[in-house]
Amino acid sequence: MSAFCLAGQVQAAGNDTIYYNSSGGKEKTLGFEVLKLAIEKSGKNYSLKPSPTGYSSNAGMVDAIANGAQIDIAWVNASKAVSAKLLSVPFPVDMGLGGYRLFLIDGSRQDEFSRVKSLSDLKNFIALQGTGWADVDVLRKSDLTVRTGPQKNLYRMTIGKRGDYFARGVNEALNEQAKQSAELPTLAVEKSLVLQYPSASIFYVSRNRPELRDDLMRGLEAAWQDGSFEKVFLSYPDIKLALEKGNLKNRTIIKIPNPNLPEDILAMDTRYWFNPQK
Repeated sequence: MSAFCLAGQVQAAGNDTIYYNSSGGKEKTLGFEVLKLAIEKSGKNYSLKPSPTGYSSNAGMVDAIANGAQIDIAWVNASKAVSAKLLSVPFPVDMGLGGYRLFLIDGSRQDEFSRVKSLSDLKNFIALQGTGWADVDVLRKSDLTVRTGPQKNLYRMTIGKRGDYFARGVNEALNEQAKQSAELPTLAVEKSLVLQYPSASIFYVSRNRPELRDDLMRGLEAAWQDGSFEKVFLSYPDIKLALEKGNLKNRTIIKIPNPNLPEDILAMDTRYWFNPQK
């Protein structure tokens, strides 16, 4: 066998492996479950392996994939910055549910928020967000006032009137309020509003692996069609919590745009986006 043929076989074998970030407990995420499903439905024989190097930040992980390190895939919130470096798989792993934000507030102020009916009304309040979070730019682009700080301080800042509301994902708000209740008993999940902007967790792969992008998209579409995606989605604990306890159907939805979302993600099939009114 020639050296050329042997090298070709090694390369082909390598392309059957998908290395994911070995840092941060990725195996416990919805993205990992959906990735396994997409591979199964793709009809291809990919194997999943943790990367030799773990990456503690999304930015470091994205750069590693773009620069040819031994890591092939990321599931992160879609953004123009990431799409400039990697190939996107235009399917919302979380159905865009992460773009539905509930507010953590001082529970004694519920009546003030119950009177909010529009974006114009909400502009009279100060939002709290973590330093450097992408959400800060999204809120400010809609002329909402935002004050930032370390996440660990934001709960106390909320009840200490250094801000009016701390916008969190549906499941995040419910989980975090429960965890903070012993130390901060007046911290509450606001009852009447949901702030919504287009946001989606999607798979990104190296620009050198377009066939992987196409295989995953084919698998995701097949899983959507046969109902197996919905089954995985609805069985994930954080999603179950959000849908059972978030009361999204009965809240006033205040919609704002997301200037950081790439056009191909905004143009995804509307069937794939979560709709709380269904």
